[in-house]
Amino acid sequence: MFFKNNSLSRIMLHIFFLSKKYFHIFTLFFLLTIGFYGYTLGSKYLSKLEIKPKDLLNFFSENKEKLNSQAGITNFLVLGIRGEGTDSPNLTDSIILASLNQQNDTLTQIGIPRDLWVPSIRDKINTAYHYGQEATTGGGISLVEASIYEVTGQPINYTAIINFSFFKQVIDLIGGLDIYVSPGFVDNEFPIPGKENSMPVSSRFETISFPEGLNHLDGETALKFVRSRHSPDDQGTDFARSKRQQQIISAIKEKLTSTNFFLDENKVSDLIDIAKNNLITNLPPSHYPTIARIALDLNKQNIRAAVLDTTPDVNGISILYNPPISKTYDNKWVLIPKDNNWKALKLYIEKIISSP
Repeated sequence: MFFKNNSLSRIMLHIFFLSKKYFHIFTLFFLLTIGFYGYTLGSKYLSKLEIKPKDLLNFFSENKEKLNSQAGITNFLVLGIRGEGTDSPNLTDSIILASLNQQNDTLTQIGIPRDLWVPSIRDKINTAYHYGQEATTGGGISLVEASIYEVTGQPINYTAIINFSFFKQVIDLIGGLDIYVSPGFVDNEFPIPGKENSMPVSSRFETISFPEGLNHLDGETALKFVRSRHSPDDQGTDFARSKRQQQIISAIKEKLTSTNFFLDENKVSDLIDIAKNNLITNLPPSHYPTIARIALDLNKQNIRAAVLDTTPDVNGISILYNPPISKTYDNKWVLIPKDNNWKALKLYIEKIISSP
């Protein structure tokens, strides 16, 4: 369901109110917010949120079992897509599996690399939503959920897709961000939208730089800050990108939770308008109060993060591998499980999610 009406327009206001830990950027934009505003504003907005009064009672009781789950695990998939106005609007730039373990009240975020190979579609995981949308309107969610299940062994219960426009517009709405950059870095190959096929090849890129020290970032610049991946030093790694995302999230949270913003009715209204035009999800409105209650409880619970990567984890395990470019993978740069052992990858993920 694409929320062009008011059915989800009120839920994004508390986007950063519910988290005291750093989340990946798109997880914050979904899991910790859905339904909360329906509770805080009361019955006045129930009809606009498509929430029935009886569903609101779920906020006050333990109703996790109302969520779809398997063996006490509810899996949320959060995707960040480029959005309209780009050369490939439905390619996925960020993929987060957020797994809620109802037995031990933990939320585990697992970053899925976009280059992970999916055998059934013979392409990278970041193309699944794109191919699904091309096949049939609304088919993107179905295909990406099936693809995630294929490679991770985790069934997806609910999915949300958020585009870059939301990110940029929210930052501009709050007047930009003051970010302390350390260390500074330069990226000489940041892609210019709309020039993907320009010649010479060098005309397809621009140089972006962030000097060490305090930098004021508007929405467009902040997006470049978190997406940059071609700095020749350590700032070109996914690990560095993750740290920059956390830094931006913290800064946005501080502004959105300020009294000045919260009491500014015009800005709050603008935020609602931005949200309702930039979110796609298959989570039914009747579940919003339940999600709101879970989100509030998660402030007191253990929230964990993990990344599927080629480098060793804390236990010295390298779960992924970059095979040589060959016809086996259609001459693409991809990631596969080490030793091509897909069962081991699925067990690895299962252990992360189910561990106490």
